[in-house]
Amino acid sequence: MKKFALALILCSMLTSAAVSCTDNNEAPPSSAEVTTAETTTEAATEPTTEKATKPTVEYYDGLVCSDKMTDKEKKNSSFREFTLLDPDKAFTIGECGLNSYYLYDSDKSKLKKIKDSFRELTIYDEQLDQQFLAHITLPPNYDKDKEYPVVFITDSAYHLKKVPDLWKVIDEGEAAPVIFVTLGYDYDTREELERFNKFILQDKEFLDFITDDLMKTISLNYKVDASRSVFFGHSFGGAFSHYALCNSDKYEYQPFANYIIGSPSFWAYYYPDSEYYDNSSIEAPYAFQREFDYFDRNEKMDKNIFICAGGREAYNDLKNADDLVTIPEEAKLLHERLVSHGTNAELKIYEDCYHNNYLADMLKDYLKQNFPPEDKTQN
Repeated sequence: MKKFALALILCSMLTSAAVSCTDNNEAPPSSAEVTTAETTTEAATEPTTEKATKPTVEYYDGLVCSDKMTDKEKKNSSFREFTLLDPDKAFTIGECGLNSYYLYDSDKSKLKKIKDSFRELTIYDEQLDQQFLAHITLPPNYDKDKEYPVVFITDSAYHLKKVPDLWKVIDEGEAAPVIFVTLGYDYDTREELERFNKFILQDKEFLDFITDDLMKTISLNYKVDASRSVFFGHSFGGAFSHYALCNSDKYEYQPFANYIIGSPSFWAYYYPDSEYYDNSSIEAPYAFQREFDYFDRNEKMDKNIFICAGGREAYNDLKNADDLVTIPEEAKLLHERLVSHGTNAELKIYEDCYHNNYLADMLKDYLKQNFPPEDKTQN
């Protein structure tokens, strides 16, 4: 808990960049950039030298924002140049810089090869008082006049580096084009400190933001085929993907027809692990077992669901967890419940895999199977 608290205190001292849907504003300096110069008699008599300038992050006009967004949210949202591979500019935005994205040299090399396909969208949510960062990756041979399904991926810090390999699957003709949208936090926020709050404690507010603000904004700036779009979450994000699915009926706008629920960590709702996560404020910790009452409100679920987990997943980091239902067992139980309601749900347990090491192959296989290559004989 101490290490989490310390990191949180450090990151909370940083300021977020304020940008606009309509104005080309520069991001204000973070606290790490504000220094106090020593004043000496010698310095006063020396000739004035030119001060070193910090790298400037460029923000762009032209973002069309969702009509659900407040004026403050619109003012603090903008397209931005692709800063992920520029450490100087990333650290200009926030001291946490690129550390939150866990990029190795091999990851950077792959991202660099398709950097022209990336768009960075910084978008603010007033309800959560949080600045988010979405990376939008356009497919090979992108045509702005053509509709594309979106593959939406939570936990950008962990999964953005998988996008170049998914992009390559499309480029090599093994899958039809899609737009990838990965959602995370800007470089002044450490993502791991926010995940439990957003995915578990503030799931309603987070889903409000994704549905009515982020995805609606993306649909206004790109031609999106929502009838084929996909929502993917893993671990805490897998629990949230399940929540998003089971509460999707509450929204007029339906940005997703398909959901991938990866290794859902349902224990986060009820397991009293106060050393790291405090879930004592959750009023109905077992609501996930009744799909958040979705089938009390609806006769059927008109979505396609893919549930997956590693067969060797275990609670190595949780104390006294011997009596907990394991994640692959939870995945099987979820599949049984959904199928009992006639839902189109598929289950795959990667028997020899652990919590994370099946994801890259799973996403590539999902892309190939659900977005087969377009018939090359058609013009």
